[in-house]
Amino acid sequence: MNPFDLIALSFGALRERKLRAALTVAMVVIGVGLITALNGMTTGMFQYMIGQFSTLGANVIIVQPSSSSFRMTEPVRMTLERLPNVKDAVLFIQQTAKIESGGKTKASIVIGIDQTKLPLIFPAIELDRGNFVPPHDSIGILLGNRVANPPDMSVPFARYGQSVTVEYSYLEGQKMMTAKRSFRVEGILAYVGTSAMFIPFDQMASISLAAANSLFKRGGGYDGLFVIANSQDLVEGIMNQIRNIYGTSVQTISSKSIIQIVQNVLSMFQLFMGGIAAVSLVVASVGILAGLYTSVMERTKEIGLLKALGFKNWMILMLFLNEAVLIGVIGGAIGNAVGVVLGYGMAVVAGQARGGLTQQIPTEQGLGTIGYIAPIFPLDAFVTVWLFSVALSMFAGVYPAWRASRLDPVVALRKE
Repeated sequence: MNPFDLIALSFGALRERKLRAALTVAMVVIGVGLITALNGMTTGMFQYMIGQFSTLGANVIIVQPSSSSFRMTEPVRMTLERLPNVKDAVLFIQQTAKIESGGKTKASIVIGIDQTKLPLIFPAIELDRGNFVPPHDSIGILLGNRVANPPDMSVPFARYGQSVTVEYSYLEGQKMMTAKRSFRVEGILAYVGTSAMFIPFDQMASISLAAANSLFKRGGGYDGLFVIANSQDLVEGIMNQIRNIYGTSVQTISSKSIIQIVQNVLSMFQLFMGGIAAVSLVVASVGILAGLYTSVMERTKEIGLLKALGFKNWMILMLFLNEAVLIGVIGGAIGNAVGVVLGYGMAVVAGQARGGLTQQIPTEQGLGTIGYIAPIFPLDAFVTVWLFSVALSMFAGVYPAWRASRLDPVVALRKE
């Protein structure tokens, strides 16, 4: 008898025990589905996070004071700009404020920066309309796409060429004061897709550094600066030079270091969640072992008859082992499909729970957004999980198959 005949016999035995086989396969499907879904969600989240942080150039370092005792000033910028392998150093101011337009008010972060340097710092930034505000322009403002076109409004909040008012409150002594200034919308950014992560340019407005220094009454003090290295390979060395000069007075961070931290965290999370999901497969393997062992007990007389007909021990062994493998093959394949559906379902629920994180997707009209982080399912992940389910099923079936192959045919035929 060839191996294909043995596989056919094994498949027939599973069909005869439909209910038990279906329950055992269902256990494998649940375990494989959970692992596939969690892997897809974690991979999707990691790619999403990389996309968020990649808005900041890989050769850019953010330098900020680590305490209020250190003052970020123009001399600090000049010192860092003169470091070897540094292309530029760009100061910035950021302040939470209210923007008023046409009787409507919207809270936003307003950043003051030399906008001519923005493409160096954020390579993904593009203009939808207008131009960047020149460094010494005191009345121009650049709006993020979601500031000008909020997704919850049917009409734009502000249009290109329109006047808007920036208002913010500050404490002077023990009295709360309010400062206002009118600006003209000189430009509107194309959608970046930062979704309130890291530096959310879609939800920000930008004015010149001089205008921010005056409006927010900083007196020549800044919130930080961007150091642009000649190459991303030089970032770590420049960060060490900055630490050597200012010690713990400043903190430095780069997109590369952020991505590494995120990757480590998500890898641990994936390992943890994968371990939890793998428990389902272990439970399924116990079910396979119990099911096949019971099958051996129920089919003792049948095994004796097969041996009497000339079946050798290895044929009996392969007959039952094939049943276990078929359970793993079928359960693993269905489980992968269920995992894809489950992954998308869990992603939608999680996205709504987090307040509707969005992700860009291509549409016929260009780039659109979806209200969740789409899971990603690499082909090798499907193959790995499927092979794992088959291997675990085979392992669970070894003892029952061995037990069946060792039965004495005379004793087996006498069993009622």
